[in-house]
Formats: sequence, C-alpha cells, structure tokens
Amino acid sequence: MATRLDYDALRAQVVETGNDEAVTVNTRGLIDKMLARYPREWSTLRELIQNAADAGASRVVIKIETSPSVRVPSPQTEDPSTRLKHVLQHHTIRKWVVENNGQTFRPEDWARLKEIATGNPDETKIGAFGVGFYSVFSMSENPFVSSGSEAIEFYWKGDALFTRRLQHGVFQSTDTTFILPMRDTHIPVPHGPELLTLCQFLTRSMAFVGLESIELCIDDWRILRLQKFMPGPVNIDIPTHVSCTSSDRLMRVSKVTQDAIQLEAEWMAALQWSTSPRTDWGIAAASETTTKKLTSMFNKLPKMLNQSIEKAEQDEKRVSKSTVENVTAVHQQKAFYHVNKAVVEASVGRELSREIQRARKKAPPKATTVSYLSQSYDEHTASKTEKPTMASTLFESVTPTPTGYIYIGFQTLQTTGLGAHLSIPALIPTVEREHIDLSSNHINAWNIGLLRAAGILTRISWTSAMADFRRQQSKYASISQGKAFTANELTEIVPAASLTPEFEILSSRGIVPYKNVRVAPTELSFIDELPVVPEPLLKAGLIKSLRDGGDLSEVQIEDIVWVLGKSKRTRTPGELVGLKLPMLVHVLKVV
Repeated sequence: MATRLDYDALRAQVVETGNDEAVTVNTRGLIDKMLARYPREWSTLRELIQNAADAGASRVVIKIETSPSVRVPSPQTEDPSTRLKHVLQHHTIRKWVVENNGQTFRPEDWARLKEIATGNPDETKIGAFGVGFYSVFSMSENPFVSSGSEAIEFYWKGDALFTRRLQHGVFQSTDTTFILPMRDTHIPVPHGPELLTLCQFLTRSMAFVGLESIELCIDDWRILRLQKFMPGPVNIDIPTHVSCTSSDRLMRVSKVTQDAIQLEAEWMAALQWSTSPRTDWGIAAASETTTKKLTSMFNKLPKMLNQSIEKAEQDEKRVSKSTVENVTAVHQQKAFYHVNKAVVEASVGRELSREIQRARKKAPPKATTVSYLSQSYDEHTASKTEKPTMASTLFESVTPTPTGYIYIGFQTLQTTGLGAHLSIPALIPTVEREHIDLSSNHINAWNIGLLRAAGILTRISWTSAMADFRRQQSKYASISQGKAFTANELTEIVPAASLTPEFEILSSRGIVPYKNVRVAPTELSFIDELPVVPEPLLKAGLIKSLRDGGDLSEVQIEDIVWVLGKSKRTRTPGELVGLKLPMLVHVLKVV
C-alpha cells in the first residue's frame, strides 16, 4: 500500500523553501475579454465623457479627424457645403480627439491610468471597476493622453502593454485631451442614420452628467453643439405624511430640491443629409464586414446599435430632408425639463460596508443623491414645434416618453415604468453598466435600499405636482361657484390635467395606453389577448376615476370579435358560457 502523502508538511516546505515566481498576464487577452462585457453603443465616448464629468469639466469637445479618399479626388470648389458633403460621403476616420476642461491629471491619476481594475477611490464618483478607460483599445492600438504639463502614450510589444510618459513645460495646457488614432483606417465617416444615432447618444448624455456643453466636430465643421442651462435649485417641502426612511432603514431622504433644465441644440443641416451606400474605398472596404465596422467600433455586440440605427432611419423619414442643398446651414431649438433631486443619507452596518467596499473597491458613500427628471405639460408645450424637426428627434432621446430609464451616470437598460428618468449614481451596476446588480445578497440590499429611496422621491415629486394643480385650480375657484368641476371645465382651467391617448396604465398585457384597456368581468377572463385591468387594481383611485369619467370602458362586443378573429387558440364551449346570450349570438354570427 502506497504511503499517504502529508500535504500539510509539503505545503509548509514549499512556503519555506520554494522559489518565488510572478504570475504572468496576457494583457491584450485580458483587455479583449473585458471589452467583451461592454456591449453598448459608443461605450468609449461614454467612458471619456464620464471621466470628464468626474474631473469637474463643464465642456467636452469631440472631434473626428478624417483622411481623404484615395479613389475620389476632393472637389475643386470653395463651396463649404459641397466640401462637407464630399467629406461625409468619401472620407474615412483617421482619429478621434476628445477634449475636456476639467481638472488636469494629478500624480495619482496618471498612476491609476496604467493600472487595470483600480477604480476611482472617491466614493462620490461613479467609476468603480477601473476598466472603463481601457475601452479605448476597442478602436485604437496607441491611445495618447495629454493633461496639464504631462503626456503619455500606450504601445504594445506583442501581448504586453507599455507606456511612454513625458513631463514637459512647452506644450502645457489647461485641458485634458485623449487622442485615439484608428486601428482600422477604412472606417467611413458617420453620416445619415449613423451620425444621427451618435448625436442622439450625446443629447441623451446631457440628462444627468454634470456638463454644460458637448460639441461634435468633423474636421473643422461643428456638426452639433449641445448646451444645458440650470438657473439653480429651490427647496421642495416634504409632506408630513410621507415617510422619508426606507422600509429597511438603510436610506433616508433628508432634502429635496427642484431645478429647471433648458437644453439647447445647434446643428448643421448635414445631420439631415444622407447618400446612397458608398463604394469608393476598394475591395476590403466594400466587404460586408467593413460596412459594419462603425457599428462595432465602440462595442462588441453590434445588434443593439443596429437597432438604434434602424430607429434613427425611421426618425429620418419623419424629418423633411428630401432636398438638403446647404448642409452647412445651422439650425437651433430648445427643450425644457425639470429635475427633482433628493439628498439621501445611508446608514450602513460594518458587514454591509465591508462587502460593498470589496465589490466597488471603495467604501459606500455616507450620503448620495437621487434625481427625478420629467417634463411638465407647460415644458412639453414650450418644447413642441409645429412640424417634426431634427431637434424633436434629438430631444426624444431625453424626453421620458412613454417610459423613463434608470441612469447610473448614463442610461442603463432598466426602465422606471413611469414618465420620468431616475438617476441613482450610487447604484452598483453589472460590469458593463447595463443592469442593476442584484446577484449578491449584500449588493442586492444596497441597491434595493437606493431604489426605495428613489420611490420616496417619486412620491414626493408626485405630491408636489398635485399641489401645483391645486394652486392652479384655486385661481379659478370662482368659476365653479362652489360646485365640482366637470372633466371638460378642469381641462380648460388646467390643460395639463387632460389625458392624452398616450397616457399609460398597467394592464394584463403590460403597460399600454389607457384607451386600449378594458374592464372585464371574471367570466370573460378567457379573452387573454385583450388588455384588461387586473382585478386588484379595479378599486384603485386612478382606475376608479377613469371609469367614473367614462375614459375606461367595459369589454364591448367589438372587442370580443376582434380577439376571436385575431387569436389562433380555439375556445372551448365552457369558455363561451360566460357570454351573455345576445352577445354570444352576435359573436357567433360574425365569427
């Protein structure tokens, strides 16, 4: 029988006399695997814009520098519109330049730039995983960074990543600039739906990121400038009947303010101009993979961006652009919103704090904020235009209609289920920042506590809006002479109180416009294709008001005929028993 090996003694001997050997890392392979978790469109720009906001920047300028076509010569004209059309149609991207006026890099910032998975230790900043900057390698082999009086370039030796760093005084700047030379020089300059998708992303980025201005330039042409103006917050009274502490006692809303937002867009008509598919960059560029390079440049899963481009193509059809002669013509438009912001204080126990610090690489904040962005009736009216314009298409990406999204710096895929966006920067997302992380018990507890705080803010915001309605109503109290307002009178007095066909409620088929929802008795439960009010909600105040006002109707014969004609499922005789005889006879005749 073989002698049993004493592993404890062997391990002790290895620890005492064994040779130390470093674990090697294939840096290129590690970065590629990390980037595979970044599926969203324009992820590199998202990270660089977030870095600018974390540095306290007020302005970000994004510039696409192009290379001329080797097959199609430049037009011999000084007409700027003709020259810009040529660039959009025939040039390729040489490099991206992203510049911000935030705080220049400190020594610790330069050090952290060279470390993977060392996130920003400041608990008030969003970056947590330390991998965001490395998204630049999805498009560039040799990114270059200049900030203040120092600069650094990344370069590869095989699969190992190195840097060259220089401290100088000659080229000192107060800005921080990221220069990303393209790995693939055959990628076309974005125009048409692709350019519109990029501009929609930038417009959406203005919602909660602390910037005042974003500009997009192609060579020396400023294609888009976005500006945000906020006059300053005012306090909102917290109703005494609203509990400001979450049910788990983890979060407490201590203060709520409201501020107005004015977004201004200034864009060139080039945003509305597109051409037929390009065929001027040779065999490699004419392949199917090259035509998709722009969509995969900032992400590893182009399906989502393709869906965004499909929507942009639909948006383009709504904007009159059949003839855009002067693509350098400049247009302007404004949109108005308001944001309610709550200061949230966290009461975190020692164990929970330790687990959150392990996950985020920094301690949980003792205080954070939750914001609620919406658009009132007056703001919506002030933002409307008489006919669809490019501005309405841009601002649609910010307006929370028909439903809002949760933002963790930038928009995630998580919806709010109401006509408002919620910004919760202290939420812990999954690595790619697409979803809220609910996998770990401790992370789950933290995130749910923050969501409950957001619910408290939503309740306070709703109460504040209703108080505004009451103040408007009181101005016209003499009209009623002590009598109750009718629906029509109330609509005339307070236009925002009127329901539109887009007003949505919860139904058996999800959240749909209330005009498409019916109230069905239990004996008609078999018509499952028709959106009906769930039984627990039948006595809810809003549903009761809609029924009393005649805005929510019972199931009609036409509804049943529509369901039976549309459905592929055969109904049993037992399911039809619940129909009233006249209705059943009518249905059978029609069907």
